[in-house]
Amino acid sequence: MATTVEDISSTKKRLKIEIPADILEKEYSDSLSKIRQRARIPGFRQGKTPINIIEKRFGDEIKSEMLEKLVPTYYAQAVKDADLSPVTMPKIEEGLDFKRNEPLTFSLTVEVRPKIDNLNYTGIKVKDIEVSVDDKEIEDTVKGLQNDRAMFDAVDREIREDDLLIIDYQKLDPTGEHELSTAKDQVINLGNKLTPRGILDAVLGKKKGDTVEITLPETDSTELQDEPEKGNKLRISVKEVKEKKLSELDNEFAKDFGHESLDTLKEKIREGILAAKQGNAKKQQKSKVVDALVDTHTFDVPESLTLAELEHLIMNEKAADKPMQHTEANAPEKTDEELAGMLRPKAMKNVKATIILDEIAEKENISVSEDEMKDRIALIAKQLQATPEAIVNLFITRDGSLDNLRHNIREEKVLDLLLTKAEIIKGA
Repeated sequence: MATTVEDISSTKKRLKIEIPADILEKEYSDSLSKIRQRARIPGFRQGKTPINIIEKRFGDEIKSEMLEKLVPTYYAQAVKDADLSPVTMPKIEEGLDFKRNEPLTFSLTVEVRPKIDNLNYTGIKVKDIEVSVDDKEIEDTVKGLQNDRAMFDAVDREIREDDLLIIDYQKLDPTGEHELSTAKDQVINLGNKLTPRGILDAVLGKKKGDTVEITLPETDSTELQDEPEKGNKLRISVKEVKEKKLSELDNEFAKDFGHESLDTLKEKIREGILAAKQGNAKKQQKSKVVDALVDTHTFDVPESLTLAELEHLIMNEKAADKPMQHTEANAPEKTDEELAGMLRPKAMKNVKATIILDEIAEKENISVSEDEMKDRIALIAKQLQATPEAIVNLFITRDGSLDNLRHNIREEKVLDLLLTKAEIIKGA
């Protein structure tokens, strides 16, 4: 096999590959013989059909199948011999013209991972991040657990901000004469801070059996109207008022969470908060290490990877902006072109970081075992309250394989390694 590599750029190569005539002829002749043995041609015994008839009938099919087999094989060998790491599928520049007893020469272009000169990832300076847990954080967490376990008892008094209400409501047109919708026995928890201010103000101080009516702001698809009194009306009837009752913070409370005493529960809470803070601190340090690697290594980035990452970032940006469109109705939505211009530097940085981390993984022989894959899938399944099989199906449906998950785990292992090789500066 003869191969030449032309540098179109540091990230794009043209490969000219020649498959020798003897290899092609042997493959073609062998295929003809195999088909001759099994073909049933009228007028001839099986296996005795003249080879020229077999070639006339099946020649084009044999050539097509032969090229489908040989071209990828020789391309893979050429890439290996040239020590290239493709990041896209190759593009054949011209049609493949196979002729018997002649070599097959073809050219293709492919984007490749760039070589990184003088890759250095040891001794990167990062600040030490000290973390601690104070008593207030523990007490706030305990109070949160206490609040989650609260019970509600019916009371006969005026409504307060932490109460739970059972209500019926009617939604009426602006005249108050035509009913638009209705619902009964609806629950409103005033203590969760999610109740709209207008409703909260209307019901505070009221009692069971009272009815209040508020005017809803009239809206269209772009902005709030200037005359809210023209909006639809909401009529609320209070059927029941319930007061929050908190459990005593004692050892019995702790036992509900699997601990023998309140002190033991608080210690576990402290350990959990500390572990979370330490994990966040390491995440920040790893981010700084990656920033340093990107800043200190200069190389070109494959355009196809940049465009793919840019598309991903634009999609995420649009998804994040959707909730804001309801609160910032007058803010114009950014076009894809505007988002691309804004996010392109980030996309290039992300791709550079991935290329660097992949290079380090190869140099350090970092891989992901099947056990590590199973453990991560089991962890995700537990977090999402699903089966491992469902998680595998989720990844395959979304990504086509588990390769992205495997890559993410390998990247995490590389980052862990980098942090052990970093120089942690204390007191900075």
